Order: sequence, then C-alpha cells, then structure tokens
Amino acid sequence: MAGPLNQSDIDKLVAEAAQASAPAVFQCDGTKFPASNPVTPKPFDFRTPVLLNESELRRLRGIHNGLISTVTGRLSSLLRADLSLTLKNLTAMPYGSFAETMSNPTHITLFKVDHLPGIGILEISSRLAISMSNRMLGGRGITDNAERHLTEIEIALLEEIVDMITQEWCRLWRDDRQYTARQIGNENNPRFLQACANDTLMLIVSIEAFAGESVEQIQLAVPYGMIEPIMKNMQTARDKNLQSQPEAKPQQWRNSYNQISVPLIADWQVPGVALSDVLRMRVGDIMEMPKTTLGSTRVRIANAPRFQAQAGCENGHVAIQINSEITNANIV
Repeated sequence: MAGPLNQSDIDKLVAEAAQASAPAVFQCDGTKFPASNPVTPKPFDFRTPVLLNESELRRLRGIHNGLISTVTGRLSSLLRADLSLTLKNLTAMPYGSFAETMSNPTHITLFKVDHLPGIGILEISSRLAISMSNRMLGGRGITDNAERHLTEIEIALLEEIVDMITQEWCRLWRDDRQYTARQIGNENNPRFLQACANDTLMLIVSIEAFAGESVEQIQLAVPYGMIEPIMKNMQTARDKNLQSQPEAKPQQWRNSYNQISVPLIADWQVPGVALSDVLRMRVGDIMEMPKTTLGSTRVRIANAPRFQAQAGCENGHVAIQINSEITNANIV
C-alpha cells in the first residue's frame, strides 16, 4: 500500500490534470504548440467580420462631421438655445454589443430608409429628449437629473427633431437615388428592442450634446448592409474620377513664397440671435457666451477652418493653443 502523498506529489498531479484538460492548439502547418509556449485560443465569429478598414472609417468620420455641423445649426434655431454637438466616436460592432451601450430608460426611434435594406436606430438620452421637448413648449429646457420615461406628448414633439436628423443623414449620401427616412416605431427600453439579429454588424455614430453645463448622448446606428450599396457606388464613382483625372505635376516650393502674407483668424461659432434682439443691441451691451467657448476656438487660414484651439492668456498676452487639426478643411 502506497504511503500518503506529500505536497510536491499533489502539485504534480494537479499540473498533469490541468495539462490533460487543456485543449490542443495546432499551428498552421499542423504541428502542436509545445507546452513551453502555451497559447490561449479565443473564439472568432466569421459571420460578423470587420468590413471597414481604417481609411473607410476615416472617410465616414469626415462625412458625418458635416452632418453634425448641419444638425447643430438647425437644432439651435429650432430650440432657440445654445446647443453644441461633437462627434465622439464612429465605430462598427455587433448589434448585441451596441444594445448594451444604450441606457435605460432612453428614447429610441426606429426608422426605415426607402431603397435601402435594414432598420436604423436613433437613440436620444432621456434627459436630453425631455429638455428638447421642454424648449419646444416654450420652457427653459431645465430638467432634474432623474431619468424617466417620456410622455406621449414629449414623444410626439420629438418626432420633428428625429425626422430632421434622419433626413439630414439621408442627404449625406450623394447618389442617383433620393433617399427618404420614415419613422416606424419608438421604444424606451433597449432590452425589448428587436431591430435585427444580435450578430448583425452595425455602424454606430456617437454624438455628444453640450446643452448648458450638461453633456448628453445621441447615437445613430444602422446595419452595415444598409450603407454597403451606397459605399460601393461611392467607391466606384471615386475610382472613375481618379482614372479620368490627368496625372498632376509635382508642386515645387519657391523661396518667394516665404514672404507671402496669409490672413489668420481665430473665432468662435455662436448660436443665432433673434432679429428683435439684434435691433435692440446698443454699445456697451453684454452678450453671454457658453463656458465651452474658449475651448472651441476655431483657427481659419485664408478663411478656411484649419485647427481647433484653446484661447487664453500667456505671459500677459492673449494667445491660442492649437489642439487638433480639422482634417476635412481645405486651404485655398
């Protein structure tokens, strides 16, 4: 009869059991990975591959920056309030993962675009949706911090804003067809939302809305299959234009260019002002600006937006610090 096991024998038996239960992992040539070089296999779903490369995502970001600029102006005019929208992120992920990013409660609108397959989703945080509906009713747009479900009246008021955002999104795509969005339903809980299968690849546009001192979120998500035909047509048209354009001659820098004076302007984009307020303006009047104004300084070179900057003081002088480059700007 064998004697009792000591600690080293127990450790050896545990290690052998763990090695026996570990799945075998093989290299591309069929050889097994040695025990001295362990690897951890991860599952991969081939039904939802990453169809967008970095260049395509960068191109889509530039397109949606134009959408945000247009929607910001129209919303500020409609709500008669200072509202600033910025593109937070543009990414692709399965629908199941996207549904987990939505808050609860929230305001979700399903929309369909003529001539395009699939159903799109527009999510507006409940606090922002309540504030917008309050402004449309003539209020100040101030709400408490508690999130709640929207009333039927508030949902009906938001239909105009949702329709404006979705129609502007349809105008982004330059195609032979004219795309029109239609609202087909509303929901306040993402758990009960069944717009598509969980493994459907979605293109998500995340937008940050700065309303006063609060920061809320707007998300627009569409299945990749919805925009895939448009992307193919745009790529085909782009390839034709590149083939038809003559080869450009390389530009040469001349020393005489060094002394050319180029106008440089730093300014801010401010909300529109009612005509009645303009008529009442007098010398010495004070105009209130949002706190984020100095951090949203725009630098224009030859009247073309080129940089985003921060305005402030440096050594007793007014100065601006360049933070980022506006990639879709054109210098003329």
